Amino acid sequence: MKKEVSNKGEYKKIFKIFGIILLFFLFFWNALITFFLIILLNVKTIKKSVFGNLPLEVKKGSYTDAITVEYKKDKIPLKFDIYYPSKVKSKFPVVFFAHGGGWITGSRKLSSVTAWAKFLASRGFAVVAIDYRYGYFNKYEELIEDYNDALNYIKDHSEELNLDKENILLMGTSAGGTLSLYYAAYNSYYNHFEKMKGIKGVVAWYAPSDLLDLWSKQIDSLFAQFAVTTTMKGTPKTKFEEYKLYSPINYISERMVPTLLVHGEKDATVPVTTSIKLNQKIKECGVPSTLLIHPKGKHSFELELKDVLTQKFVEKTVSFIKKVCQNKETDDTLNRRAV
Repeated sequence: MKKEVSNKGEYKKIFKIFGIILLFFLFFWNALITFFLIILLNVKTIKKSVFGNLPLEVKKGSYTDAITVEYKKDKIPLKFDIYYPSKVKSKFPVVFFAHGGGWITGSRKLSSVTAWAKFLASRGFAVVAIDYRYGYFNKYEELIEDYNDALNYIKDHSEELNLDKENILLMGTSAGGTLSLYYAAYNSYYNHFEKMKGIKGVVAWYAPSDLLDLWSKQIDSLFAQFAVTTTMKGTPKTKFEEYKLYSPINYISERMVPTLLVHGEKDATVPVTTSIKLNQKIKECGVPSTLLIHPKGKHSFELELKDVLTQKFVEKTVSFIKKVCQNKETDDTLNRRAV
């Protein structure tokens, strides 16, 4: 009898171990399928992100090699890279840069980020290129939390990092542009003065300002819908309130900071209408906003096109950053508008 009970206990252990192995296999298989789906649905954009470059050359020796900093550790360490101008200075104005990739892919190490970082550093800015968690494994608010934590880190450590925390420009491409717009719009809308202190403006290249726009009939990208569905944990039919909650366009007020939007008219991943709507709404609130539209531009067009117009858009981005970072009245203006 004892032997029979002992055998049942052994069987339970075996089944438990088998169950754990099966669950691990299913999780791994699911992740593998998802990875290949991402690759198949986004081949063109991935190619530009890995091999693309800006249409303007960067002088050798005009910037330093990246310095890597770990800004937080959750289940995995999260890091950012800082690129400095080669010219020594006590503190530099900051471009806080978030990569694209639909919130489920991308990295601070991709050419789509490093090309911008090196170029902007060569023009006199310290560029902080961040990584954040992916929407596939995490909730969208956790990605926003990472963005907040990285920004707070550079503010808290500005002295040792030689960064001017009173002159910070938020910038991002595609999904990273949405995170940047959301931070500025949400925190200015709710009068979060401490969070907005030192934030002079936002630059967003081809970023969805309204997440519902990713379901527009103009979209010819399964990746865009797959990415936003994965990140929002559902379609607009099941998660409509979440789509509204995390769309920057729903938080625009007269306290929004100056904004530069850049988009390609032929973008089939993120429709140009999303930037048109946002630009109009910001202007209606009496806030400076500029929208540059490239008539031949597709998604990530600055990494592919070498024409004069694309070069001008890149240069205008630099001019905009310089202008807002030299504006000493931004913080006072935000305070006055709140009264």
